Amino acid sequence: MIVSNVSLSGCTGADSAWCASSADGHLEATSHATLSPTGHLVVAVCLGFIGTFGFLNNLLVLVLFCRYKMLRSPINLLLMNISFSDLLVCVFGTPFSFAASTQGRWLIGPAGCVWYGFANTLFDMRRSLGSR
Repeated sequence: MIVSNVSLSGCTGADSAWCASSADGHLEATSHATLSPTGHLVVAVCLGFIGTFGFLNNLLVLVLFCRYKMLRSPINLLLMNISFSDLLVCVFGTPFSFAASTQGRWLIGPAGCVWYGFANTLFDMRRSLGSR
């Protein structure tokens, strides 16, 4: 496993045995890489675009399926399932990433981080399992 932004400067005393084994590929990551303000802005714009147009396009697909019964073939029902899952990701996942990117940091704490991971994994698995 490759870890970026690694620092071995704290390898003294009781941890020296562990740090000596760091040459074997087990490195301690002590800092996190951050984006520049411009990088956060670019990510926020991309996530805003993805969230907005993903929501609108998937909602349009679902409305068309509900309105026109002739579209309800077995293959199109799989597409409807994918659109519904993507819509849920756009509603329950993307806004957290967007808000974090606009501020340059995670805003909603550890519980929000758990929710974000859970929601994206659940809806992505639902989409993957439902379309196979």
